[in-house]
Amino acid sequence: MTVDDDFDIPSTGAVFTFGKNRFADNAPSKFWIKNDMIVEIACGDEHTAVATETGRVFMIGNNDMGQLGLGSTKPVTKPSCVKALKPEKAVRVACGRSHTLVACGSGAVFTWGHNGEGQLGTGDLKDRYLPTQTLKLDGPAVAVAAGSSHSLVLTEEGEVYVWGGNREGQLGVDVSEQLTPVLLPLPHPVISLAAGYYHSVAVTATGEAYSWGESDHGKLGVSDSHLPLHRQPQPVPLPERVVQVAAGSAHTLFLSEDGGVYSCGLGSNGQLGQGVGELECWLPQPVLETNAQPIVSIAAGDNHSAAITADGLLLTWGCGRHGKLCQGEENFSSQFTPVVVRRLRHITVVRVGCGGCHTMVVGCRNGEVDEADTQVKNGVIGSDPHTGPARARRRMVDGTLPPVKSFGLPALKHTVLPTVPNTEDSPHIQEIQDNDDNDGDGSKGGACNGVLGPGHGLSESDSDDNHPITSQVENTHLIVEKKSGRLANFFRGLGKKKAVSSSQTPPDARVVVVDAHRPLEKETVLESVGEASSNNKGSAVIGGDVAAPQASAVPPSRHTSGHTHSKACAIL
Repeated sequence: MTVDDDFDIPSTGAVFTFGKNRFADNAPSKFWIKNDMIVEIACGDEHTAVATETGRVFMIGNNDMGQLGLGSTKPVTKPSCVKALKPEKAVRVACGRSHTLVACGSGAVFTWGHNGEGQLGTGDLKDRYLPTQTLKLDGPAVAVAAGSSHSLVLTEEGEVYVWGGNREGQLGVDVSEQLTPVLLPLPHPVISLAAGYYHSVAVTATGEAYSWGESDHGKLGVSDSHLPLHRQPQPVPLPERVVQVAAGSAHTLFLSEDGGVYSCGLGSNGQLGQGVGELECWLPQPVLETNAQPIVSIAAGDNHSAAITADGLLLTWGCGRHGKLCQGEENFSSQFTPVVVRRLRHITVVRVGCGGCHTMVVGCRNGEVDEADTQVKNGVIGSDPHTGPARARRRMVDGTLPPVKSFGLPALKHTVLPTVPNTEDSPHIQEIQDNDDNDGDGSKGGACNGVLGPGHGLSESDSDDNHPITSQVENTHLIVEKKSGRLANFFRGLGKKKAVSSSQTPPDARVVVVDAHRPLEKETVLESVGEASSNNKGSAVIGGDVAAPQASAVPPSRHTSGHTHSKACAIL
């Protein structure tokens, strides 16, 4: 995907996907819900949930424990609506390791998925493949959170309900297991909460942070004197008032009122953001500042972290495996300090979710558009594919391009021609998806809820302005250059001899053929009969009157064999 590819994002925004997320073959991509805005997003270990403004819930990802709530255990590679919740209006979502929570506007809280330790709150240990009501509040929940085997719900009154496994004290109550929701006693009303794999964190209205549960690696951030009491909520010593918390598998983040971020716990993959030398931190320390803007939101995954700045930029740090730091498909290295996600520098990021191996980002286009974008939208650019910027030419997928008149292909040596797609076979293409800035992968078509994703695209590095043969192949006919000068006169002199059949080619001629109905993995060359050698490496020209085959009237794509491709879709 490239910056230029996001011209088609609707005003409601889009979800940008990174890492091992099951969508678009795990390549960086995006999707959005048609005529609906995504207001909540949550990532589990290997699944994702989103809630829209109209109250619908869409799920995607792994489903071996029924955590998608679709009535089966089949994995889902395209966002699918949880139909059982259509009568309700979802307002909050949370994903645990293999279970899901949804809070609705009516006050009802639904759960589904794995229930091995009672994390569904249904009073038993039976897995659920469909939403099951667990709790009924007087009003909609303010927040929900889910860990590996426990769940939390925050009410409008600042009360916290907990249930599920409690082997490490992650519930904060004196029980070994809690199969139904129970109130957690806290000294002050709560305004924010988070659940790690085996620990929990909350922020009270007084700006204090409390943590409880597993204390390994210092993830609770409490002093030594409070460690023995880790099964009960303990105050976290911080120099500033806290407004938000986030918890990963072995680390915790705290967002201060002034926009600073503190972290504690395990940092072997850089998830603390405190620099290369900080591999473990038992008391919260500031995350190194790499951006002048204050932070307004934070998120923590298994072993990576993310933050959103006041000006809508996304920062990520920690383990980069699977590309979950959003730094490109070829950059999987760990980051020990926050790094700006340049892929989304033109997007105003409003929400981010971090899972076990993936990251999901909700954002919309900035209000600023360049002159080329404006011209394309106003119809100024588009009449001639060989004038105007490459960006405009890449977007002309639906129209028929005029033939090129006076120029032909330059000599081909070892260059592989791009595929010429056949758009007649894909009349319902909805999105145009370009490649990531940092890799040269192409795009391939995909379907999303019956709507085809983008078939083809160009990366920024492969723009028409830089490629030596792009403009020649973006037309309705395959252009074949004839030799000029003495060689042309030589062939014209052959008229005195026996005429060459139209089914043959001259002895020193090669015809490059582009099949419009299948990807061109290599050069397809028809050698002439007679004196032509199979080792001939001459220019792609013909002499005489040999006719060249025609290709579909669509712009080319940049498919590269063996690479993964990105795609996008709109959910109807």
